[in-house]
Amino acid sequence: MCIHGGAGFGKTLAVNTCLRALEPGEDVRKITFRARPTARAVRYELFTALDLAGEPPRHPSEFDRLLKAALAERPRTFLVDEAQWLNGEACG
Repeated sequence: MCIHGGAGFGKTLAVNTCLRALEPGEDVRKITFRARPTARAVRYELFTALDLAGEPPRHPSEFDRLLKAALAERPRTFLVDEAQWLNGEACG
């Protein structure tokens, strides 16, 4: 889902209100991007947000496999605030 609107319209408040209404124990992770992140930066943010053990993989394909496996383990809700900073490379 994408929430879009001008500054000060209450988007963040609305999303946070809805997140608080989720079932207790719902796994919600928040990520905020403040600059134009690379795909590598997005991978590292996800690695951190998922609390994955060990060192992050060095190669993108290994990193992607690890993240996909971790994300497939159970349902989660990810909130990406300021998603307008993501570019095509970071979303791919």
